[in-house]
Amino acid sequence: MSSPPRLRRGLSVLITAFGGALALTYAWVVPRLVLDTEDSIFARNLERLRAQAAQRAGADGPLDAPGARVVRDLSNEPPELAAFLRSLAPGVHEFNDDPLPGLSTSELIVAVEPGPDGAPAWWLLYDVAGLEALEGPWSLLYLGAVGGGFALAIAATFVGLLASRRLFGALDDLEQLVAAEPAAAQTSAAEQRDDEIGRIARLWRRAETRLRTALAREQRFTRDASHELRTPIAAARGALELLRSEPQADLRRREELHRRVDAALVEMSDLVHAFLWLAREPDGARAGLDREEFELGALVERLVAERAALSGARARIEFERRTSALVEGSERLARVIVGNVLGNALTHGDGAVRVELDGPRLVLTNRSTLLAHEAQVEGFGFGLQIASELCARFGWTLESQRRDDEFVVRIDFALPAQSART
Repeated sequence: MSSPPRLRRGLSVLITAFGGALALTYAWVVPRLVLDTEDSIFARNLERLRAQAAQRAGADGPLDAPGARVVRDLSNEPPELAAFLRSLAPGVHEFNDDPLPGLSTSELIVAVEPGPDGAPAWWLLYDVAGLEALEGPWSLLYLGAVGGGFALAIAATFVGLLASRRLFGALDDLEQLVAAEPAAAQTSAAEQRDDEIGRIARLWRRAETRLRTALAREQRFTRDASHELRTPIAAARGALELLRSEPQADLRRREELHRRVDAALVEMSDLVHAFLWLAREPDGARAGLDREEFELGALVERLVAERAALSGARARIEFERRTSALVEGSERLARVIVGNVLGNALTHGDGAVRVELDGPRLVLTNRSTLLAHEAQVEGFGFGLQIASELCARFGWTLESQRRDDEFVVRIDFALPAQSART
């Protein structure tokens, strides 16, 4: 894919037009400047020579400038030149064409000085042949100056077109980067450039990566939230239907159903909070979470009781708490992680789950009903991958292992500094 030709063509035409205008300007300005300078120098020199001749009262003889002399007595001059000089009116005359009558020069300035009666009294002849830099429009120097101007303009046009080509080549690289498929992970030609286009391309790549990552997080949030909220919604709806179907239930039964509804609402709130937090940028990952000390043993014991009640008679949960520990972090996040991992164990096993708690370390073991080649536990709960990411965001660790037909999940709720002290 290439850049639109309109801009490229327009810039090329503009550079070419500028080069042509520069050539014409140079061809006119430089010779004109030289000629005007010559005229100014000759005019000043002529005034000096006229003043010098006036001091000598127009006496015949040479002056102190090469090729300059005064003629008073025309009888000493060739007849053709004498006749030519008599025909000139008083004033300054410049001749630049063919050789003058009686002279071999073709570049002559003649100053005719009038006498008292107005007739020519004497003539100042200033031969400037060979002194002019540009002796006519077809001289070699004149043509050289014009040709140099055209050469300079052509060189400027070529450099401009070359710069335009390099610029649009860089833009083509940048355009290919922008139009590349999302899966194209290789470094593009634009990113390898060591110039402004390269910096823009690398900034674009970083911005695109952040945007796609944010979009992936949003899509995952939508998928996981829509999936995870089904379970607490179903639990709350089931408890409400039981309340409606048992209007004569005793107070104890009604309180139990109310607790189920409350537990489902709390679980929904915790799930939404956890998914919203997970959908944020990784920078400052713990921002927005509760940071407190909580009793991990009491939390796990409460979740085991709730899951056992929700799962019914098929759930056989064996809970062993060896030691108790205070854990620093978000109790809400810990409740979401443990609740979903425990739900995974109950859903994908034969109903028997062993839960061991030793200080900040929690181990869950169940007899998995999945085949040996099925490596990942999926389905109920947001899966070990997302649970592991939630733990990693807060500095906790989650490990899973399959041993024959058993599946073991270990969660360490101790932060790295705490683990080093234990």
